[in-house]
Amino acid sequence: MNMNSVMSFDVSSVSTGWSYFKNNRLTAFGIIAPKDTKASLCEKLGEFGSAAALLLGKYEPKQVVIEETYLKNVKTLKKLNQYVTIVQCACCEILGVEPAFVGPTSVRKHFKIKDKRAAYKYVVKKYKTKFKKSTFKKDNDISDSILQGLYFIEKEKMDE
Repeated sequence: MNMNSVMSFDVSSVSTGWSYFKNNRLTAFGIIAPKDTKASLCEKLGEFGSAAALLLGKYEPKQVVIEETYLKNVKTLKKLNQYVTIVQCACCEILGVEPAFVGPTSVRKHFKIKDKRAAYKYVVKKYKTKFKKSTFKKDNDISDSILQGLYFIEKEKMDE
């Protein structure tokens, strides 16, 4: 299956990392974060949905990958699921694509990485020139989205 293009989202209610791969090469990445951190959840969800829709419309990926949610606490899980649902619906509406979900544990196990910091270091080492002025605090959501995109691409190659 040659997907040609993959967009990956590491969804968070605070800072969602995204990355885009064309022909299995990382070509774009960034963060979706609310402009006003004190805005209501409804306003943040609306802003997030607009930003995700713009990215999907701009890049038109053949496949979208979203990190599976996992239980931290019930309140956080409920909020996180709202953000994930927005991306999932945008994928169906804009692209006609059902997104794939991958678990962070599977991704880290695949790359033999133990935690979020090690994932960040792996991505920075792999893409040195693109991450010259990067910091863990600022860019770890991006690195997670990149790693899960790489995982998805490699997994699809193995399944062929």
